[in-house]
Amino acid sequence: MNLLPFILKSLYRSRRRTFLTGSGIAVAVFVISSLLALEAGFTTLIGSAEASVVNVYEKGVACVVLSRVFDSYLERIKSLPHVTEATGVLRGVFSYQSKDKPVMVAGIDLPRFQSIKNMRFKDGGVSDFNTRTDGALVGRRLAVTFGWKAGQTVSLLENGLTFTISGVFECPDQTYEGMVLLQKDYLAKLSREEGKSTVLLVQINDPNEVASVSRSIDQVFGNYPKPTKSQSERDAKAAELRDYRELRRMLALLLMATTLVSIFGAANSVSMSVRERSREVGVLRAIGLRKGAIFGILAGEAVAVALAGGAAGLALSSALLLSAGSLKGLIPLVVSPATVSAGLGIAALIGLGGAIIPSIGATRVHIIESLRLVD
Repeated sequence: MNLLPFILKSLYRSRRRTFLTGSGIAVAVFVISSLLALEAGFTTLIGSAEASVVNVYEKGVACVVLSRVFDSYLERIKSLPHVTEATGVLRGVFSYQSKDKPVMVAGIDLPRFQSIKNMRFKDGGVSDFNTRTDGALVGRRLAVTFGWKAGQTVSLLENGLTFTISGVFECPDQTYEGMVLLQKDYLAKLSREEGKSTVLLVQINDPNEVASVSRSIDQVFGNYPKPTKSQSERDAKAAELRDYRELRRMLALLLMATTLVSIFGAANSVSMSVRERSREVGVLRAIGLRKGAIFGILAGEAVAVALAGGAAGLALSSALLLSAGSLKGLIPLVVSPATVSAGLGIAALIGLGGAIIPSIGATRVHIIESLRLVD
């Protein structure tokens, strides 16, 4: 039996309740899909790490941005088996316009950096960067966030740091798409960090040797003034994002809380609908409609409203997330088919979860008792 006409007529008849319930679910799915997009951004950052690169940090430093290893380590590292290239990257966190707009800045040796990281330029290029001390290469995600373009001069709040954008680039390693890259000597002089790097990038010729090369590096510098901690780039990125661990836990709790509240809201809406239509349910059963069909009508209404509201919430969140692109340029906001499917799946769960108990209860009421009730 086709139950769709019954479902649509009932939804149209209770337009106000349908709209309010759908709107509530739309808001819930908007929040949920935004949280899922942010979590997918974390996964993207970690997953974009290169399999054949080892990251070398200072051992015993709680926050990797504070790590400082000597550039003099590079020549010794290059002499190790399986190592094909090594370069230092000096990082610092600065602010643009106000303290709530953080910008990650990295000083690099461009030729060596490019031999490890593949960069594709969307605007400008390296020629201007190579000819000026204050030249900068800006990751595409960060450029979109602040509206920066090649040729623009930008001043940051700390250390009187000013640079002129020579080019905007894309990089398979998503971390660098959220950074400003400067000449390493220029940044080191401003920061008074000459001869030091935050991390040493070490490229090897066999991804299967990452663990052995990491151990070799740490053994070589184990008794140096600044001993090292070496690990695969993927593990290193996961460690960098540990600062966001509590945020991710909070996001998970918000996700569960939002879903539960929405389920209770849908259950309340279905309960009100069942209560108002008790006589109608009795009539449907009296004319021969089975309990399963009545359950299908009531649950179908809830799921239909939930899916419609979920689609609206997904459309709004997708539009906003795609226009924003990232969280302050640092973490990409990823709207993927998986995110959309998860959002719709949660919407259906909200509708069905809220409808089960009231709908089952409605089918268990005796026919005569239902007919005695007044709408």
